[in-house]
Order: sequence, then C-alpha cells, then structure tokens
Amino acid sequence: MPEPKIHDRPVHDGHESGFSLVEVLIVLAILSVLLAIAIVSLTDAFERTKQRATMSDMRTISKALEIYRADTGHYPANGQGMSQLVLLLIPYQTSVLPSNDAWKHAYTYSTDNVDSYSIESFGKDGVDGVDVSYSTRFEFDRDIVLANGLFSASPET
Repeated sequence: MPEPKIHDRPVHDGHESGFSLVEVLIVLAILSVLLAIAIVSLTDAFERTKQRATMSDMRTISKALEIYRADTGHYPANGQGMSQLVLLLIPYQTSVLPSNDAWKHAYTYSTDNVDSYSIESFGKDGVDGVDVSYSTRFEFDRDIVLANGLFSASPET
C-alpha cells in the first residue's frame, strides 16, 4: 500500500507571486493623475454646456421679443424683471420662456423704450462684470450679452 504524502504545501523556489506594495502604489498614483485630469475636463465640459444652453435660451427670448414688437410696435417697457417679462411674452411664444440662465441666475432685460433691447446673463458667478469674448470663452464668470437679436458678447464672437 502506498504511503501518504507528508508535503501538503507546494514547494516554493523563493519567489512569491502577486504584486509588491511599491507596484500597487505606482498604479494607484497613475490612476489618481488620470482621474484628476478627467474630472477637470468633465467640469469644463459641463460649464461649456451651460454656456451654450444659456445662449440658446437668450435666442428664444429674443425671438419672443421680436414677435411682441411686430405685434405691438414696441418692445416691452424697461425696468421689468425677467419673471414679469416672461409672463408678458407668453402669448408670443409656443414654449415656456426661461427667466433664469443655466447657472440659475436671472437674466437682465433692458431697453431704450424705442427700438433696441438687450438681454444679459452674468455668467457662472451671477455678478455683472466683464463681457465674454472668443479669447476668454473658457472663463465662465464673464457676461453674455444679446442685443437686438445678435450677440455682442459671446464665446463665439
């Protein structure tokens, strides 16, 4: 009858299998750097999306203002808040007009009560400041201005 084996463990030649602590730390450091780059890029992409949505909303408001003027012969009076203006423009627009930009700040409407108007978004910070231009298009605190149906300050100009 054969004798049972005494060695239940495999024989090692002095090398352990698996990763060393240094290798794991290097991989974690590389992943951390890549994740940081991805988060910054994703944040910028979200802010660019908000900027574009704000510009689209401003165009929609501008079209409603133009229809209002064609119907009444003048633009709505100066000094109205956006919530009042939106209520006034309901019959002239098929969709709901936004009163806030994509950063949740109210648009500013002004007119000379004759033949020109402007709609302004104060950007991410919501504070009236310097206007945006093409060279500063990634500075999201800058103001976007639409005057008489055309952007006078936008990331595209």
